[in-house]
Amino acid sequence: MLWSTILLGLSFSLSVQGDVTKDRDERLKTAVVLDTPTTGASTTPDGRAFLKLARVDGTTGSQIVEVVGDDQTLVSYPNDDWNSWNASTDSAADSEKKYVSANAQRVGPDGNLWVVDSGDLHGFSNSSKLISFNLTTNEVQRIYYLGDVTTRNGSINDVRFNGKYAYLTEYTIGSIIVLDLETGDARMVLREHKSTVASMPLSAEGHLLRAQSTGEFEFIHADQEEVSPDGKYFYYQPGNGYMSRIETKYLNDALKNDTTADLLPNYVEPFSLTPSTGGSAIDAEGNIYYSDGDRQEIRILAPNGTTTLLVRDERLLWVDAIWLDTNQRLWLCASQLNRSNRFLQPNNQSNTIEKPIYVYNIDVGHSPPRLDHA
Repeated sequence: MLWSTILLGLSFSLSVQGDVTKDRDERLKTAVVLDTPTTGASTTPDGRAFLKLARVDGTTGSQIVEVVGDDQTLVSYPNDDWNSWNASTDSAADSEKKYVSANAQRVGPDGNLWVVDSGDLHGFSNSSKLISFNLTTNEVQRIYYLGDVTTRNGSINDVRFNGKYAYLTEYTIGSIIVLDLETGDARMVLREHKSTVASMPLSAEGHLLRAQSTGEFEFIHADQEEVSPDGKYFYYQPGNGYMSRIETKYLNDALKNDTTADLLPNYVEPFSLTPSTGGSAIDAEGNIYYSDGDRQEIRILAPNGTTTLLVRDERLLWVDAIWLDTNQRLWLCASQLNRSNRFLQPNNQSNTIEKPIYVYNIDVGHSPPRLDHA
């Protein structure tokens, strides 16, 4: 009887493992096909779709584009001028109204398109900025210049919203930036705290990554971030994983209160032993979806800290900046970023990206929180 029980348990274990490790999952549907990597998609409720193109494969051109028509034409957004940065010829004034180094884009809860521009602070102090575009007029609504906050060495990475506040991760120093969207006041907090600084290099497809330019291991500090649907918690982590959380009331108060800012490390809680990942998204129930760059998986992190597998598929190579649309579909950009010219490749190749590049959809049966985006 005992042996039968053991065999039954073994059989179940092997069956589950077989589902986990299969190479293809038919639930993945192709949404967009590209000839250059994309590290982020976002959509509006009426069906407009935007992409952040990562020029890490030797291609040049627009950084932020809209996908237009059945033939999926990529159109510079909001226009060619914003996408025309040339470091050799453009001025400091140009850097204030062009994408110098766009790092993320997303439709916000106000229905505007928000673009995070890391900029180039060594030569252009106002190039580090958060830009809001009105999607009705396709014109700039407001620009928040953050060079004075990020300092010369900081690089903003991504943004999330919580009422009148925005939170941005900063990945070269390791910090969080709190921004008052009404006043424009901003402050860097948790600078070089253990929760914002990567303890290990990035990894993907089972390998630790080294920078092409230096040969050194690549560390990405504060990167992924989400706000709980009720606005109570801010979740964040470095690129190599290990997610923490903090109550947003402390972040918000720290914007103006020096004492609270100094005490913020006392309010940080470890939350989950997440892996090296490219991106995340959150749904209205507070489930966080994140990619596992080593296992080509998308996993679900519940509000109680437990994790489950959503999908594993060999095509999910470095899924970056996951997006959940109003049709309850995750948008998964298989960017292959680890195979790009940013990192050392086998046999001294400049990059090993296999084209075309795919953006996939998968139904998850959950909607995005209204706090996060329209």
